[in-house]
Amino acid sequence: MKMKTMIHSVLLVLASLICVIVVGCAAPQVNVVRSQAPLERPIHTIALMPSGGVLADAIGLELLRFGFNVIDTGKISGLMIRDNLNEIEITQPQNLSRLNNDGIDAVILVKSVAGYDGRPQSASVKIVHTKTGQLVAGANWQNGRGGAQGSPADQGARVDLAVAAEQIANALGKSLQSTP
Repeated sequence: MKMKTMIHSVLLVLASLICVIVVGCAAPQVNVVRSQAPLERPIHTIALMPSGGVLADAIGLELLRFGFNVIDTGKISGLMIRDNLNEIEITQPQNLSRLNNDGIDAVILVKSVAGYDGRPQSASVKIVHTKTGQLVAGANWQNGRGGAQGSPADQGARVDLAVAAEQIANALGKSLQSTP
């Protein structure tokens, strides 16, 4: 009888732990949406907007794996200075066409929020076609969480900037490769 009670107790503890893990933890998630509107030609060259910070730079590096030509924030800053434009102005349709004339097919706009631990908490990414001003694709990314903020489970569920960039770039890269 004692053996049955002990086995029952162990199973109860294991079931409780599984419930806590399944309900209390969430892995990082990325959701991508791509426009269904056809493009005249595929996207080959993508420029990183300067306000995207280190996450945009990391995403740009990861997009190289998909064969995209990635234009660094420094070059875009130089073009903005040349044309006397700020980042809001350069994303206006008439100014995007200037980038298109410079051989840039799309710009990537990244906004991110840092978490309590310095790791990214969330990010929003948009890819805008420079010829049409059309939003070609976008991604929303959310870091993982587990248990109470700062707990070992939470720390284990959260990823750093490099992993976040890889997850976002993989999702966007696959989406853009299937663009006709």
